[in-house]
Amino acid sequence: MRQLSASEQSDLERRKAQFDSFLAERMPVLTDFMKCLEFSDGEMVLVEADRFLPALDEFMQNQEIDLDDRNWIMTRIGYFIGEWLVQRYGGCWFINESPESPTFLRYVVGQFAGLSNPRAVVDPFQVADVFISQPPPRSLIQATDELEAELQTAKIY
Repeated sequence: MRQLSASEQSDLERRKAQFDSFLAERMPVLTDFMKCLEFSDGEMVLVEADRFLPALDEFMQNQEIDLDDRNWIMTRIGYFIGEWLVQRYGGCWFINESPESPTFLRYVVGQFAGLSNPRAVVDPFQVADVFISQPPPRSLIQATDELEAELQTAKIY
């Protein structure tokens, strides 16, 4: 592993200091998002994300996302994808501290108990960014299917 630059070390320390806040924020933000969309039992997204995938897919299919709303929706879709991965594959959120990784210094999901590749790491916000960058109609189900296929082929993010 290469030595971190002073800037990288500073960024890593800052991300570590913010990690607990990130973890605490994601659950109420995701729950509020589901309730805002008027999905029944929105708080259940924290334990049954799969159940909400079809409704969220339908909602997002034809949404026009303007620049003012882009970060807001990307954050919520990223939280959703991350929680979906955690639940589906027994992963966990962490800060990628590997400087050789393309997801270095990002909040990622990995350490999947349900995958044969222990090094698989996903940046849910990058997946969300790609997803919302697609013109309508877009499919969150297709995006998660593609993500699953990549994870099954042991692709490392």
